[in-house]
Amino acid sequence: MVDMPPEDSVQRPIVVPDPEGSRDNEVRPFAIEGMDVRGRAVRLGTVTDQILSDHNYPDPVARILGELLTLASLLGSILKFDGIVTLQTKSKGPVPMMVADFETGGDGTGRLRGYAQLDAKRLATYGKNPSFEGLVGNKDGYLALTIDQGADMDRYQGIVDLAGASLSDVARNYFMSSEQTPTELRLSCERDAVTGNWRSGGIMVQHLARGEVGQQRILDRETKEQWERASILMHSVKEAELLDPALDLDQLLYRLYHEDGVRVFESAHLVKGCRCERERLLAVLGQFGEDEINEMVKDGKIGMNCQFCNKTFEFTADEARGQ
Repeated sequence: MVDMPPEDSVQRPIVVPDPEGSRDNEVRPFAIEGMDVRGRAVRLGTVTDQILSDHNYPDPVARILGELLTLASLLGSILKFDGIVTLQTKSKGPVPMMVADFETGGDGTGRLRGYAQLDAKRLATYGKNPSFEGLVGNKDGYLALTIDQGADMDRYQGIVDLAGASLSDVARNYFMSSEQTPTELRLSCERDAVTGNWRSGGIMVQHLARGEVGQQRILDRETKEQWERASILMHSVKEAELLDPALDLDQLLYRLYHEDGVRVFESAHLVKGCRCERERLLAVLGQFGEDEINEMVKDGKIGMNCQFCNKTFEFTADEARGQ
């Protein structure tokens, strides 16, 4: 059980790098006592800021990408094995694609990266505060969830329409249509009022099956009422609470569920983790022929840019040829 720590009356703005003892960049699994309900809460500070700051995205685009990173953290941290969870939106809007992925390894740390493609000219016609539906969500778009467990295992992919007023709505629809799992969640991303750095946070609760076959997940009036209570309490969380660096996740969960009792489990630490490497890019160049390599050379160099971290690598033509 979680004991409520004393309230911290001092407003502490986020800083870069993380201060000693920071509880940012963490996913905390939890369970509500006496209910078939499990959940996860996530808080991202410097990780979100570093990823979004690699690109000079307009604020409305950065907010949605920050939420996508947060959702990837919630879903990726569920993995019981080493692998990669990738979320990708595709649409015909002014932001035709967004990608966020979460990689987990043997050390229990989750590595996040993400980027967005945008049509700046079209985006400029949408005003200062375009909606999620205007930027990303439309009837022709979709959100794809891919789980990659390595070369020896089959990849899983689920797809849902980008229907809804927010990314939270889209994710909720995915769980109901693809997983048949009653799920409620909240996602938020915003600049810190003091520093201007990006922060994001989220919380998700899910109703667990009792092993029934061919039956509804919520079997009776009691479990339905419990699920409704858990959902209503989760939705009572304020955006400021999801993002507040002075309110750690245990405090947040206690505020929401202290009357029922909330049990927390070992948390996962999150870092920015791009997988671009010179050796990997050289291997890609090695797949091209002599004429193609010659066409790539400009001013004696071949430049390759990583879309995720926006880092540029330079190679000589001889390096590309493996000489």
